[in-house]
Amino acid sequence: MLRFLVILLVLLNAIALAAWQGWFGQDGTRREPERVTNQLKPEQITVLDEAGVLALQAAQRELTPAPAPVPEPAPESPAVSVVPTPAPAPVPQACVAFAGLDDATADTLLREARAEAGFAVRDIPSTDVTSWWVHIPALPTKTAAEQRAAEIRAKGWTDLFVVGENGARPLTISLGLFKSAEAAAEQRRRIEAKGVRGVAIEERGDTTHRVEIRGPAEALIDSAGRWGERLGGGTRQDCLP
Repeated sequence: MLRFLVILLVLLNAIALAAWQGWFGQDGTRREPERVTNQLKPEQITVLDEAGVLALQAAQRELTPAPAPVPEPAPESPAVSVVPTPAPAPVPQACVAFAGLDDATADTLLREARAEAGFAVRDIPSTDVTSWWVHIPALPTKTAAEQRAAEIRAKGWTDLFVVGENGARPLTISLGLFKSAEAAAEQRRRIEAKGVRGVAIEERGDTTHRVEIRGPAEALIDSAGRWGERLGGGTRQDCLP
């Protein structure tokens, strides 16, 4: 142990001697003034007066870029108030019906009502059947009707006549008018048994019309009053608009 301490003391003395002699480089005390001198470089330092300071500040301002101008906000447009257009008030509607009209009266009312602006017209015909008519439908000419009648007579059926050109059903060959559908059907069966073809049965009776008119209430009531005074034979009634 003593030997180790002696060796350690010798090493420490050797290191101290090397440091004192500068074997590790110049010491801090001898180099510090030189380092400070090199950093300051006194020959390059210039003391400025007040004018120099002002000139230096002006040069710095010229080198510093000016800040970009901030655009002024655009003026706000005044708010435009939009006044909504009020919806038009609905026009009251009405419906008037005339019932029990014959063909001529119904035709007149239909023509006049359809000529009025804004009116909707509906014709509802109905027939009260009172008889059934057995016949051959109308032929195109008088000669054709007479020729067909002659053919039927030649087959043994002579109970017929040709309706004149001024009749209600001109150039139709009438084969009989009956009070029941069964009797009319039996008549057609007997005629067809003779070899006659094209025999028809038509219901006959009184046809009446119910005319319904819809439109703006005020105009319709006024027109219906005029029609009721002029058109007879019908009954004025109310209906759903």
